[in-house]
Amino acid sequence: MSHKILWRVLAASVLVALLALGGAGLWFRQQGKEVFRLNSDLIADGYYMAGFEFKLLGIVHHLDNGRYLTALTTLTRLRDQLESREGLTKIPEAASPEEEARFFRALQDPQTGAFIDPTFPFSSYNEPTENVVGHLAALARESGGPLTLDHPLRYLDEIAEPEALRSFLDEVSIIGWLGNRFPETTYVFARSLASVLNGESAIRENQLYDFSPAYLEALRDWFHDTQDPETGYWGPRSRRDGSLARVDLNNTASVIKIFLDRNGQDRVPEQPLRYRDRMVATTLELIDRPLPEGAGLDAWHDWNISTTKGIRMLLRHLWAGASPEQRARARQILSAHVEVKFARFHVPESGGFSLYPEIGTASLDGTATMILGNLGAFSAERQARLWGAAEETAQDLGRLRTERLAPGDLAEIAEAREVNSLRVYTTPPEGDGLLSEPGWVIYPQPTPVMDAAELVPRVLSWLRSDAPALGNWTSRARLLEEYGALPAGDPARLPLPEGAAVLNEALQGAGQLTIIGFDVLQVPVARLDITLPDPA
Repeated sequence: MSHKILWRVLAASVLVALLALGGAGLWFRQQGKEVFRLNSDLIADGYYMAGFEFKLLGIVHHLDNGRYLTALTTLTRLRDQLESREGLTKIPEAASPEEEARFFRALQDPQTGAFIDPTFPFSSYNEPTENVVGHLAALARESGGPLTLDHPLRYLDEIAEPEALRSFLDEVSIIGWLGNRFPETTYVFARSLASVLNGESAIRENQLYDFSPAYLEALRDWFHDTQDPETGYWGPRSRRDGSLARVDLNNTASVIKIFLDRNGQDRVPEQPLRYRDRMVATTLELIDRPLPEGAGLDAWHDWNISTTKGIRMLLRHLWAGASPEQRARARQILSAHVEVKFARFHVPESGGFSLYPEIGTASLDGTATMILGNLGAFSAERQARLWGAAEETAQDLGRLRTERLAPGDLAEIAEAREVNSLRVYTTPPEGDGLLSEPGWVIYPQPTPVMDAAELVPRVLSWLRSDAPALGNWTSRARLLEEYGALPAGDPARLPLPEGAAVLNEALQGAGQLTIIGFDVLQVPVARLDITLPDPA
């Protein structure tokens, strides 16, 4: 017997023993933690790793369907490759949009058309392909050229007919006890297809595949029929009895977009969203989860991604149906979440955010999980829709007339309830000028939460200099489109009380100052106007 055959026999025997002891899931999760660490290191070193998470879920798919030896050998092969870095490719640095696009197009598999190693399960093909196509679309917009692929997306032909589609969706959405032991489940592969209905499919948007009306109708009907009536959520179902196997916040936040637009209105009136009140209640419970302490990268990854998506779902799609009591509770939860993100995930040296707490390295995926934009910090219109207009939310502290500003003159606004930061303007701001026009930012008390007016230019600087081209599910080009369009200035930070001298000089030059206090959600909560006395 050859060494290779002997190894397979021994590996299979060991795995059978592990299964008998109920330890296979634990062993795979331990291996998963190690490959998550290796993946994080490789992204930091500039390697292309966009398909990593979906390769792992493909391995879980093998495991949960009884293909134990295939799962074991595939995970071992993946771990060995990440350790040796053999066959991995670095994303070119300082490349033009055209050069970068050529690099990514070359990663496409010529047979399947997918942007992933074809030795992994078919179920894992779509999501990394959507991600790379989305990045190529952003590069095309930047260069002004067309979006093209080297090969057709043949893998989608496998599920082009409604019957084949429903069979695939049923397969990846039904899980056993092993599949339910991991932070994420193969339901991701069902949710990935939902993007062609919710406006987020780069493949459909750029007309790279012709989805038939029958396909789209079957896809919508399947998600409509599989919504859970108790929680209002979507997610994997138990192979044992068909019940909801877990309350799946991460995937529900994507599926809901099939049925509701960003204003909470039904996309298809003939097929309205059901169970809205239960969805709000369920979402508030789930986004109130604390960051798991002492956990591995996989658990931190799940917390960060799913909580962020849940918050966005609540604010975009469910807010209109939330009661005043639910909105008040949400504000408390969101304030605590922002404080945790700045205290544990923000990397001040670069300006961006990490995906995992306190690792000291910003990433594209981590930066994409910051929710300030969803809270209205970057848009006066969105902020007013969520919390009320600035003149309604900010306590008016009146007008101070003085020839010379003393440090004590700022005490009332600095100590106002919920004030996290102060923005100082030389002209009274309106609308998005709240973000773009402050000359200075003051922090009355020590706080981990950076004012948005100071944060945005720092994130932009990082994106334009040191950020990699592509993360696991977002890209530098996409984030540059978002942050580059913001009406942001570059205010200086002033300490108190030393900064009073600078403000005095500004007061003498402009004749007036407006100081607005913001809470950690970047909502205006207090306002003080300062002017020179009228001439005698």
